[in-house]
Amino acid sequence: MLETLRIFAEECSGGVQTALFGCYKDGIWGILELVIDVMTVGIGAAAVLGIVISGIQYMTASGDPAAMTKAKRRLVEIVIGILAYGVFYVFFKWLIPNF
Repeated sequence: MLETLRIFAEECSGGVQTALFGCYKDGIWGILELVIDVMTVGIGAAAVLGIVISGIQYMTASGDPAAMTKAKRRLVEIVIGILAYGVFYVFFKWLIPNF
């Protein structure tokens, strides 16, 4: 069974082998990289879901200005959230050595 798992694990030199996210360094920097990668996937999935929900709300507004405004506001907030996470990601990419 271990041989089967090693097929999916990436071979690392001096790091930790993981099947899902690639190779990570040992220590706090490796943990931070893993956390940031998991957050990126989660935030991306949440943003896509939010955009879909906002689009459905906008389409089903049936000309109601209040519902259309609410859907537009949600879409703007999602875009602002994505941009804020982009700034966070660039900051940590600059902060963490060899990221």
